[in-house]
Amino acid sequence: MNVFRLTGDLLHLFSKLILIFTIHSRRSAEGISLLAQSLYALVFLARYVDLLTVPWGYYIYNTIFKLFYIASSFYILFLMLRVYARTREEEREWKVSAIILGGSVVSAPIFQMILGRGGLSQFTEVLWTFSIILESLAILPQLSLLRHTQIPTAITSYYLLALGLYRALYIPNWIFRYFDPEDGFYDPVAIIFGILQTALYIDFAWVYYRRQRVKIRENGAVLDGDDFVSGGLLLGWVFGGKKGGAAGRRTGGGWRGTGMSISADEALARADSPSEDELGDELEDEESEDDLEVEGLGGDRDVERGLIGK
Repeated sequence: MNVFRLTGDLLHLFSKLILIFTIHSRRSAEGISLLAQSLYALVFLARYVDLLTVPWGYYIYNTIFKLFYIASSFYILFLMLRVYARTREEEREWKVSAIILGGSVVSAPIFQMILGRGGLSQFTEVLWTFSIILESLAILPQLSLLRHTQIPTAITSYYLLALGLYRALYIPNWIFRYFDPEDGFYDPVAIIFGILQTALYIDFAWVYYRRQRVKIRENGAVLDGDDFVSGGLLLGWVFGGKKGGAAGRRTGGGWRGTGMSISADEALARADSPSEDELGDELEDEESEDDLEVEGLGGDRDVERGLIGK
């Protein structure tokens, strides 16, 4: 145990609490990816299967965190499926999730055989490798959804910040453990995919803070869909495709619909559109301006006629 791992674990815990608090406080799961949260729940189930074999009192610290991650993940899924309205993800997010899941299933035995310890003979080790690969890419459906969500949520700020810092702090944790003579930790699978996951968060942070087209609103920000293509290296490669093709799309409504799954668009439209009284005042002002212009034109004609007469 060291300060990097302890801080990273606490940030991981806080990211779950931030997400749960945000859903309850807004009474909506708008902007949160159900597919990403489902992948995270699968990550924890696969990684912590040792809860069935190792006595819970063997290492109480690990046991508490493992149980919390599993329980909180399924609680978030329950809120999104049964309690609060959420964004309906479209075909692109489903394809991304299917590729991530299928790629993790296929590559886990390969990486376990080449880089892992214990080989393919230990099924729990293969599941652990699968969870590491899956976790490194599980955030992609959320980032894909974020490109098209037109209201600000905690997803764009504290939640992703906590997740990114959690993963980033595990890198110095591995370095510390490697040089610890009593530990000597070295796991190529965890290091490779941990660095990949950290790189995705750094790339997103670069896009989020660097691009000038981030539109600040009352409680957060909305990213232009093209920012991911033109601003990030990894995210630009993942979400490349036709530049500008996703900028005008909005998720929500139905599984293939357009518009928001809750009344967020309507609220924004009402806030931006003038009232009936304001419209009436504007029409009266325009009519007055037209009358003045007509009178002005008439006066000019009279002057011209006078000059011609002279």
